[in-house]
Amino acid sequence: MPEGICECSLRYGGQSLTCRMPLPNLAGIFAPQPVPACRDAAAEVQRALSAPLGLAQPAELARAGERVLILVDDHTRATPVAQILPPILTGLHDAGVPERDITILITHGTHRLSTAAEVQHKLGADVAARYRVVQHDCTDESAQAYVGLTSRGTPVWVNRLVLEADRRIGIGHIGPSPYAGYSGGGKLILPGVAALDTVNANHSLVAAAFRRPGHVDVPCRQDIDEAAALVRLDLVIDVVLNQEEAIVQAFAGAAEAVFQAGLPLARQINEVACPAALDIAITSGAPYDIDLYQAVRAVEYADTAVRPGGAILLVASCPDGAGGEDFRRLMMASRPSDDYLRAVVRRSGAVTFSVLGYFLSRIKAEKRLYILCDGIPPRELEAMGFQCVPSLQAGVDALLAAYGPQARVGVFPLGSATIPQL
Repeated sequence: MPEGICECSLRYGGQSLTCRMPLPNLAGIFAPQPVPACRDAAAEVQRALSAPLGLAQPAELARAGERVLILVDDHTRATPVAQILPPILTGLHDAGVPERDITILITHGTHRLSTAAEVQHKLGADVAARYRVVQHDCTDESAQAYVGLTSRGTPVWVNRLVLEADRRIGIGHIGPSPYAGYSGGGKLILPGVAALDTVNANHSLVAAAFRRPGHVDVPCRQDIDEAAALVRLDLVIDVVLNQEEAIVQAFAGAAEAVFQAGLPLARQINEVACPAALDIAITSGAPYDIDLYQAVRAVEYADTAVRPGGAILLVASCPDGAGGEDFRRLMMASRPSDDYLRAVVRRSGAVTFSVLGYFLSRIKAEKRLYILCDGIPPRELEAMGFQCVPSLQAGVDALLAAYGPQARVGVFPLGSATIPQL
């Protein structure tokens, strides 16, 4: 490589893309801290179960004769559920609970349902074949029951299976969340198994968290925790993952205690010191680049480090496209930020999508957005406010030419899992 030139790699779907730029322009490569994975995932889960957090006595998974519901996150999340489930299921069977009394509920929130292949990958083929598996549909009101109202006015309807079970066990992970600061804990309930109306009410609180990435003292997260307490998960197993999406540490116990215990480690991994006022951010939507709706969190995180008038280049393969027809249409509509806020207040369209539209509208008003994406037609991306580039290198070259020889560039190889700390 020529002297004075550096090469940077970014995740793009299942591959890696590289680009080169002059070394003086590179302000830094910002990625989750490299932390080794635990040696044995099953043993780590067992260790966590042996010392449950926030419970008065050692964790009792269930008793014979009880109906057990296991809540797991869906195909859009990196939680290695297939590694965590076996010790849980073994413990249930050792306690005298047969397979017929165990149901696995996939907590989709407002996401699309998983395909058969995605269910097998998430749970493991053997588990998917042997146990009853149900996918939560937030629009199916006949399958929902009302449990109460939060202090912020969110009416909470959840999947009836949660209330009908004698034991409720949750499996998830604690990682960056653009709306709640961090995932984990009660998010398996809201938005996980909540009604669309409940999710809309909760997500109407998200606008207050604009440009506050990583903060958990925000109304949306606080409302989630309050709603989850109305249901009461008997036991939560949350893991913290490293940059390779492998388990670093497991935490088990009461939902809020587990979240608070795992949060410092998640922060240590995912929050990265970064200079402010970058001219350009090159960021990957990975590991959440299955669709644009998931991938644009990388734009939200990079936005905090880029100066007004700067540029953000998003690299995201988006094999599932925009992330649903409603989201695609909403993003293609040219609307100012206050129109999106009115849509949130009036519940006109999915509130979650309107909140994201509000965020992007505010960012686009201050900065230039570029994108490299194979999963969405260029004309649609341009209608959403992104300028398409033919390749990563072409995009980098064009931005350096536009911003001049003194331009400061930050590279975020795993942008959806990297929270800049300025």
